[in-house]
Amino acid sequence: MLKFLFYLSERTLFHKRSDQFVPVIRILAILGLIIGTIAITVTLGILHGFENNLVEKVTGFESHIRIESFKNEIEYDGEYVAQLLENKDITRIVPYVNLETMLRKGDETEGVIIECMNEADFREMLYRSKKDVKGGIDFREMETIKGIYLGYGAAEYLNVDVGDTISALFVNGVPSFFNPIKSHDVIVTGIFSTGMKEFDANYAYAPLSFASEVNGNENIISGYQLLLSDPLLADDISNWINTVSSYHFVPVTWRERNIMLFKWLQTQKAPIVITFGIIALVALVNIISTLVMIVLVKERDTAILKSMGMKPSDIRQKFMIDGLSISLMGIGIGILISKILEWGQMRFAWIKLSADVYFIDRLPIEITWDVILIIILVGILTSLIATFLPARKASSIKPVEVLRYE
Repeated sequence: MLKFLFYLSERTLFHKRSDQFVPVIRILAILGLIIGTIAITVTLGILHGFENNLVEKVTGFESHIRIESFKNEIEYDGEYVAQLLENKDITRIVPYVNLETMLRKGDETEGVIIECMNEADFREMLYRSKKDVKGGIDFREMETIKGIYLGYGAAEYLNVDVGDTISALFVNGVPSFFNPIKSHDVIVTGIFSTGMKEFDANYAYAPLSFASEVNGNENIISGYQLLLSDPLLADDISNWINTVSSYHFVPVTWRERNIMLFKWLQTQKAPIVITFGIIALVALVNIISTLVMIVLVKERDTAILKSMGMKPSDIRQKFMIDGLSISLMGIGIGILISKILEWGQMRFAWIKLSADVYFIDRLPIEITWDVILIIILVGILTSLIATFLPARKASSIKPVEVLRYE
């Protein structure tokens, strides 16, 4: 019987000799569903693309976890580091020192944070997301004048180039005769860009030996930076670190250090998804309209089928198959077009973005298979719900009333 119902549905929707009005409303319903599917699929793909890009950027120029302290000064503790490395998900731990300083060249002065660590650790921990604009990394750890790797924004403001010597000014508290400003010269060996303007304007990197010169103590550090096997494990590892660390140590994950960026992204998600979800909902309403029109147009044919002995339940199933066929065609074509748009956008960058604002030079679209599966399942479920009322109406047709004057 089911095979016969599929045959009837195919005759109703796709047969060339079908009523001329049916193909028109069928095409309109499928087009509406295609547009709705493309709208919601591409929207979710863009949101997913932005989030993945942001995670990739942040975990590229940030360590996955930083262990900081309430104390002003802490000393490197090898036993504590060894204890942390017992966790198989922690792949690297490096000490670092943050120095708040004013960089000066000529009459120009710019405030930055110099993050100090060994060059080998920097290359492994923080270098992968940075693009060399000029020069490269060369901390000159063994030389008298240390090398500094400077952000593009700060370099542009100071009007410095690779090879220039600049002064790093330090003061502890209010400068006075008894508390003079200390000045240390550094040479710019490289200028980098991360694509994040704020970061490039406020950060620079130098060797740990430079921090030792400034602080006068090579054992004093600001904390530890950790690299994990998977950055998404940061929250779990952070909770574990709290259980094995002294009270004054505070683990801070990459997501917590950039919480405002991710809050902004989450804030954008809800209204965007709702808006484009309504477009998809309108497409589903079209299915109801289409099936109602088909019921009216095919009222005589339905009455004949019932008079020949077809059960009301079979009539309902037939019209639900009609609605499901329209839905699967619309959703399938919509997803296919969405994947083509994704491929074209990521390959040819039809829609470009300002890298200074959005951290990427093109609109990112990442349509994952789990999203596709959810859209198909939700589409089928809602289509079945949408087709129930028209199918019920068709099954309640009385052959005697319809065929009375035939």
